[in-house]
Amino acid sequence: MIKILFFIPGLSEGGAEKVLRSLVNNMDQSEFDITVHTIAEEQPEKYLVPGIHYKAINRCKNPLFRKIFQYWIRLCAELKVLYPLYIKDDYDIEVAYLETAATKIIAQSTNKNAKKLAWVHCDLSKKEGMEKVVDKVRRQYKQYDKIVCVSEDVRSGFYKLLGQDFNTVVVNNVIDDAEINIKAKEPIDCQANSDEVQLMAVGRLSPEKNYEHLIMTCGKLKREGIRFHLNILGGGPEKDHLFQIIHDLKLDQNITLKGHVDNPYPWMKKADIIICSSKYEGLSTVIQEAMILGKAIITTPCGGMRDLLGESEYGMIIDFSEDGLYKGLYRMIDSEDLRCFYSKKAKERSRLFSKTAVIGATQELFTKTSHTNKVC
Repeated sequence: MIKILFFIPGLSEGGAEKVLRSLVNNMDQSEFDITVHTIAEEQPEKYLVPGIHYKAINRCKNPLFRKIFQYWIRLCAELKVLYPLYIKDDYDIEVAYLETAATKIIAQSTNKNAKKLAWVHCDLSKKEGMEKVVDKVRRQYKQYDKIVCVSEDVRSGFYKLLGQDFNTVVVNNVIDDAEINIKAKEPIDCQANSDEVQLMAVGRLSPEKNYEHLIMTCGKLKREGIRFHLNILGGGPEKDHLFQIIHDLKLDQNITLKGHVDNPYPWMKKADIIICSSKYEGLSTVIQEAMILGKAIITTPCGGMRDLLGESEYGMIIDFSEDGLYKGLYRMIDSEDLRCFYSKKAKERSRLFSKTAVIGATQELFTKTSHTNKVC
């Protein structure tokens, strides 16, 4: 049996966290002994199926002590003692399943026998601030035997930033289509006006999601007399800033910031159009989920979208320009036939990203990695 450690800061919010849960919960436990390790303690029984081991570094219950311990964790990471103090164990494969913190910590592993894999979920060449720490980041990734990119765009961005002297492979995200379809049937209190086209965006309220531009675009649509309502699901640091923009543009009746929602799928199912306005993505979990639910999609040309949607065959990929989002949304809102066309095409395309196929490819990657000689 192959012992695998998956290290990630948390288990709850975020696309990468959701994908990790779908991956480990569906892996063959007769072949793989799986441990998920986080920084802050969460509720494993809520997120992980029986048989998966769970560990956490920060188990403090008191909020004050929990915050203080976070500073201690950061100090240990800087001193490169976090791994030997809190993570040490006998694993065959150690996986850093998210960029930055997880990659930095597993790069410090003292387990010389373990193969090390780093998952990359976003286009690092477009991530803000990376140019300032590129040498440091390159040294961290050099500690890994293989870099796993979730799309060809992500791999291209990785090479662009850090060079091509790395062993990389592309493996798509695992999306549990059966679970999504079941959860989408749960009842919700969604009161929508029948004469308004229902728009939805899902994701953390942070700068890379480009919600400010989306809201400004909605202001322009309203001035044109377009009837719509936009729900944005997700929490994050830009909440107050975005709320103020909505208020200033008098869009309070047109846009709702709903915050984090544990089950977004019933909301997505009721939407007419799913929007991705991001500056960069890796392989958008939200867009994959929208495809499974058969939703019309409009997106910026951020990372991985052509992997998913082709050349606007299965969803509309707009120009990344000042008016690109406005023109695309106007066209999609104005044409019910276009929305129906893209809805059918998205559902058709989603079959290529079945859970069974991606789980099989990922497990094969782990098996081959465990049987190869370690790269020095």
